[in-house]
Amino acid sequence: MIVINGTRILTKATLLALGVPVINTHVGITPRYRGVHGAYWALVNKDLQHCGITVHLVDPGIDTGGILHQALIHPTNKDNFTTYPTLQMAVGTKVLCQAVGEVIDGSARVVAGPAGSKRWYHPTLWEYIRNYVRLGVR
Repeated sequence: MIVINGTRILTKATLLALGVPVINTHVGITPRYRGVHGAYWALVNKDLQHCGITVHLVDPGIDTGGILHQALIHPTNKDNFTTYPTLQMAVGTKVLCQAVGEVIDGSARVVAGPAGSKRWYHPTLWEYIRNYVRLGVR
């Protein structure tokens, strides 16, 4: 088994060559917040029930692999764009360890994620400023 975080997209050929399960910690709740900055976009969308982290199996898609575990974060007014990933990894470490153990002992099960799927990108400077001014999301 290989555990990754924050890597480039692994091609199908790479995944096949590895020959072992690959697990990713994704800083967003998939499939709703695929791509980057999932917690930030959940807060912008006032979607607190999907502000968190996903541990999933890696497939050739972009954050589309089978979901093993998800966990929510609860940012405060002191948190911002740069601290959300730290909060996510703090809660994600527990579910990552759980997922690794389950893959090793053969008890891992894929669970359903929230309905809807969208790939999110880095906010532009103007989007970030607008979301901060209009919504208070930092």
